[in-house]
Amino acid sequence: MNILRLAWKNIWRNKVRSGVILSAIAIGLFAGTFLLSFMQGWILGTVNSDIKTQYSHVQIHNADFLANYDVNAFFMREDVENEIRRGVARNAPTAEIAFRLNLNGMLASPHNAIGVTAKGVFEDEEILVTDVWQQIPDTMGVFLNDDTRMAIVISSRVADRLRVRLRSRIVFTFQDVHGDMQSIAFRVGGIYRTTNAIFDEANVFVRYSDIFSYTGLPEGAVHEAAVLLPDIETSNIVAPQLREMFPDMSVQDWSQMNPALSMYFSYTKFMGVVILGIFLFALSFGIINTMLMAVLERTRELGMLGAIGMSKRQIFSMIMLETVFLTLLGGIVGIILGIAVVLPTMETGIDLSFFMEDQFEDFGFASVVYPILNIKMLAEIVVLVILAGILSALYPARKALQLKPLEAMRQ
Repeated sequence: MNILRLAWKNIWRNKVRSGVILSAIAIGLFAGTFLLSFMQGWILGTVNSDIKTQYSHVQIHNADFLANYDVNAFFMREDVENEIRRGVARNAPTAEIAFRLNLNGMLASPHNAIGVTAKGVFEDEEILVTDVWQQIPDTMGVFLNDDTRMAIVISSRVADRLRVRLRSRIVFTFQDVHGDMQSIAFRVGGIYRTTNAIFDEANVFVRYSDIFSYTGLPEGAVHEAAVLLPDIETSNIVAPQLREMFPDMSVQDWSQMNPALSMYFSYTKFMGVVILGIFLFALSFGIINTMLMAVLERTRELGMLGAIGMSKRQIFSMIMLETVFLTLLGGIVGIILGIAVVLPTMETGIDLSFFMEDQFEDFGFASVVYPILNIKMLAEIVVLVILAGILSALYPARKALQLKPLEAMRQ
């Protein structure tokens, strides 16, 4: 206990020097905490946005469908629905499931034509697994749940390219199961805009009942089952179970459907810790220099402590504790400052559109970032701070041990 009190008092013997290094540590940890929260919020927000908008956590297809999106590569809903529900009920009783047709074709207006994928959906199911309906402004229609005949929901980007607006008439042309071309006139019933421009430009939504009769498919045929689970961790459990249940079908989780995004997700979590480690590594040189100066200035004092009976182990512990206290105190102040700045932005978000306008969305990333703070992240930061303090203390403490009491007292 005496060593603890002595080490704490020694920190404040030179208030200016200790204040400078404490400020440097606090600023570094503030920057590290904010950066780590920002990076994880950005990538996790993008992942969750893509899951809710286009992927869901798990998708199931005919094994041949993903090769070329062949309209003939279907499966019967009645053959798999109960099995899917039974498979997810064990770990995710609140999971939602939606079945879809995926039809590639051309969407044309009097002004232009573009290639899109028309998703034939059951509107009551679809709104439970996707948030596209929430991306439709009040003045831009609804998501297929009104009485508009042959309604189609398109994105604002598609609307701009086709030069159409709400209630405009457009034609979707695709190839049915017999190889015949089918052209269907739809009326724009809703216009959405998500944070993913790639998705927006490629996907439109129509009612399953409106388009099914033109496909030539047998009654009850679908191309896709989308499963929305409570969180990513649950999908890591459920997806392997569904693969075992449907060995002849393609069962993919979100990371398999978008491996690039999965790589960014893992890479960002790793790099956040690495960047924080680099901050602390750089700060360690300042800490070592400060403590080494403190040891050299107190050569006579340390020699006297040794002469009156303080063991080398106690001297070593005292220098170690001084360094750890200095590092930990600065780290705690920095973390508190980081939390104070991050907490308000967790609700309001940080809008990056001023920097690159909507160009982030062109690459599938949201332009508004909601930083994330959690206990695990804070624990990792504290562990790194303590580790940096211990490592920084080793050299100054070792230098103190090399002092010989009699020689030190003569200086």
